[in-house]
Amino acid sequence: MANTNLQFKTNYAVSSKIEPFYKGGKVQISKDEKYIFCTCGSRVNVLEISTGKIIHCVEHDDQEDITSFALSCDDEVRKPSRALLLKQWDWRQANCTRSWRAIHTVPVASMTFDSTSTLLATGGCDGTIKLWDVVKQLPVFLQMLTCSRI
Repeated sequence: MANTNLQFKTNYAVSSKIEPFYKGGKVQISKDEKYIFCTCGSRVNVLEISTGKIIHCVEHDDQEDITSFALSCDDEVRKPSRALLLKQWDWRQANCTRSWRAIHTVPVASMTFDSTSTLLATGGCDGTIKLWDVVKQLPVFLQMLTCSRI
C-alpha cells in the first residue's frame, strides 16, 4: 500500500546546468591539452576538457558575433572585431591586453599563427591576406596578398 502522507520540497537550488557552448566555426585545443577554445556567437568559450564545463568566456564589448580567432603557442587568444581591430586577450584574467588596427576593409574571416607565434596571418572576407609582426603590431610588408577566386 502506498504512503499518501509524502511531503515534497517546494524550493530547489540549481546544482548544475547545461548551456550552449559552440555554434560552429573554429575550435582549438590549448598547448597543455587541458582546454578547448570554441566560438559561440559573440564570445570564445574556454572549456575544461576533464569536466566539460565552461571556465572562461572571452567576449567582445560590442556583442558582435566572432568571425575568427587564433590561439598562439603561449595560449593567448587573438581575435578580430567588427570595428576592424585585432585584440589580444589574456583569457585566464579575462581582459584585453592590447589591440591594434587590422587595416582590413572588411571583417577578418580567418587567422593563424606561425610556429613561433611572432607572425600572424589574417584573411579578410574580400580575399586579402595580411601578414603581421605580432610583437611590433605592424604588417610585415606593405604589399598585401590578394587571393583570386577560381
